[in-house]
Amino acid sequence: STLGVNDDNFGSENVGGNGTCNDIFDEGSGLCVPFEADSCLLPAFTFTATPSVAPSQVPSAFNTTASPTSSVAPSQVPSVLNVTLSPVPSSVPSAMPSISCFSEYELLAEAVAEAGSNGTGGVFTICPDTVFNLFVPPNSDVLPIVINASDTIIQCGVLGLRSGSCVVLGGSRHFEIAGSVTGVELKGLTFIGATDVSVGAFGSSNASATFDDCEWVGQFGSRSSVLIYNGDGSTDSEGNLLPFEEGSMSVDFLGCSFSDHLNLILGAIFNVGGISVIVDSVFQDISSEASVVSSINNGTISLSTSCFVGISVDIPGTVFLDDSSTLNFNLDNFGSGNEGGNGTCNSIFDEGSGLCLPFEAGSCLAQ
Repeated sequence: STLGVNDDNFGSENVGGNGTCNDIFDEGSGLCVPFEADSCLLPAFTFTATPSVAPSQVPSAFNTTASPTSSVAPSQVPSVLNVTLSPVPSSVPSAMPSISCFSEYELLAEAVAEAGSNGTGGVFTICPDTVFNLFVPPNSDVLPIVINASDTIIQCGVLGLRSGSCVVLGGSRHFEIAGSVTGVELKGLTFIGATDVSVGAFGSSNASATFDDCEWVGQFGSRSSVLIYNGDGSTDSEGNLLPFEEGSMSVDFLGCSFSDHLNLILGAIFNVGGISVIVDSVFQDISSEASVVSSINNGTISLSTSCFVGISVDIPGTVFLDDSSTLNFNLDNFGSGNEGGNGTCNSIFDEGSGLCLPFEAGSCLAQ
């Protein structure tokens, strides 16, 4: 191994194995390389589980811990080190600095992938005022971030609020949710201009995820903002979604916003055989071939205190349920200035009953 830099480091009261070297031991040369500073030059630094360290200051997205090496000769050190890897920013030893937030898309993707391979999940915080620009290299060539570990939380800032301005811009697809994961949360994220599907909720029928205070804006001619489908979104030669054998996952939308979408193919939320719960959310200024929210193939929709304004779609209903799907509840929703296909239904169209169910609230009650 190579010591690239050893500059102004400080050590005090350290004990190496058998008192042989208390600083930096270089086995190749046999030298004990000293810490040369007379005092710690980071007086403002506090060693906590989540210090204020920018991602660029941390050598990698992993922390390493070694077992004690007391009473071990230097030549034996490599064989007794027990190095373990865990994704950042999950829990780490209190004396170990870690990434407190992510400002680089690649580092976030690597950390989430590592959590998925270990099945550990964890909380991944994006630094406020971060824009992941997927229009420009190297991000323009990346695949979506795949969430395949339960209890994975990706949030904007420590509070997970949209006001923190964490933006994913451009690109074909931003996130995918896969497998039988539960407890997945995306909090306070803003998604702009995905060219296909911003988030593919591709989990199985026992999977679940929540979008809390998220925003989707400015998609033009793409398929959908969120596709709930137990598959990978593949289509046949005519562009139809390939069939699947069981139902899709459950997805909750809490306090979310969908706006300024033009000529979507499948609308903002397209639910194929899954469960979608929409609460305190706003859909505004959207045009689409399909309804802005759709449920097909035995899917279920629950709507409450949400608002649909300035929606234009090519089929009946701002919200559409096919003859196999169920509207679980429709409570205090508001609609204004919407146009269903051929003027047939401007609110909720239930294909099974043939009814156009009204939005009953007199004003937008979304918080």
